[in-house]
Amino acid sequence: MKRILFLVLSAMLLCGTADAQSFLKKIGKAVEKGVTKEINKVVKDVKQSLAKETDSQHKEPPTEAVKAEPTRRVTPAPQRQIIVDKGENIPREAGLDYIDEYGINHGGGILIGDVLWAPVNCGYHATDYPYGKLFQWGRRHGQGYGEPYGIDKNDALNPDKTTANIVPAPITPAEARKHPNNFYAKSINATFNWTRNDMKLWNNFTDDGIVFKNTDNDPCPKGWRLPELFDFYSLVENFSPVAEYPEGGPKGRWFSGPKPYGESVPRIFLPLVGMRKPTGESYARDVAVRYWSLRHGGGEGLVWHLFFNTDPDRVEVVPSALPHEGYAVRCVKDIKGQRMK
Repeated sequence: MKRILFLVLSAMLLCGTADAQSFLKKIGKAVEKGVTKEINKVVKDVKQSLAKETDSQHKEPPTEAVKAEPTRRVTPAPQRQIIVDKGENIPREAGLDYIDEYGINHGGGILIGDVLWAPVNCGYHATDYPYGKLFQWGRRHGQGYGEPYGIDKNDALNPDKTTANIVPAPITPAEARKHPNNFYAKSINATFNWTRNDMKLWNNFTDDGIVFKNTDNDPCPKGWRLPELFDFYSLVENFSPVAEYPEGGPKGRWFSGPKPYGESVPRIFLPLVGMRKPTGESYARDVAVRYWSLRHGGGEGLVWHLFFNTDPDRVEVVPSALPHEGYAVRCVKDIKGQRMK
């Protein structure tokens, strides 16, 4: 058909207008025959295809062996590298011990750069809460990870011994301290915060930049506090791939601050604790985590925190979280040189 059209156009270019019209009349029948031939070919192909389909429909039904459901081939998802670091050869600062809410002494803190970090998460318990607890911003008490779960496929993994009672917000901080196992969820009366928008629940800033710990609500033990922004910025300069610590235990990352990560440098392990949504659901354990800072950005949904997940390079300090949400806490020590009292 394309060849026919090409001949027609060629003829029109070689001839005048009148001659071209005469020529078209002369080849009209030839063109008609060519088009008819093309159509007949298409019809023939369709008829042959229909005939084959009809034949297949009238064949004998398959035997029982053929009727059996075929084996399903599932292509496994690519596995990210999981390293095992046994946490050996990490120097501890003598006399600067981390004693948790249960009265357990976890030994000296770990000095990374100029910041002394606690060796475990706030709320950690070896058997009951091996990842630590989840805290709403500004609250003294955290709760365990567990039902109800969110929509993530990994939500039901590794629940803690106990989980939260989910209660509608708002509530005052003083009243919340009386109910340590309650999680105060988002409601029509508390859209952005579990209490009033108080930016100093975990701190008291002064004009010269010194921060005073708010002891009424800070979940860290005496002498320890929530991290500031510069603490996190320094810590995340270097980190490991996704790891397990101890072997077969929680997944997370090792952070070594200004020194490149290695098994011979000071480092801390931050597990992928998971999180709790403003409505109360737990989700993303062993997949993602957010660690609170004491710094409130001043507006709704502007609390600073450290975020990372299993993506190789996804580690960032960002100001985008609601105080309603439940995140992990890792405490730092008040030592000489830090701008906090």
